[in-house]
Amino acid sequence: MFLSLRSRANPDEVRPGESFRRRQETSLVETATVLGLREDLLGIPHVQFKVAIECSDANCFEEKSRILAIEAFLDTYPEHVLSELAA
Repeated sequence: MFLSLRSRANPDEVRPGESFRRRQETSLVETATVLGLREDLLGIPHVQFKVAIECSDANCFEEKSRILAIEAFLDTYPEHVLSELAA
């Protein structure tokens, strides 16, 4: 079980192992788990992550890893997921 405290995470919170979420207008929920961080040739920080799709039917899946610039990642997955133990 998870508890979220804010609607938009801070870039400093994006660390390997942390999870971020976005909710769709449908019952779909995407949870992105950070695998790693790195900078591109221009020094722009990027997030490597995997996405788990949660839905109410049997068509749910977990996707392979993706990479987005950190600001684009936070725009897409704004909700930092905190476990109840960390809260």
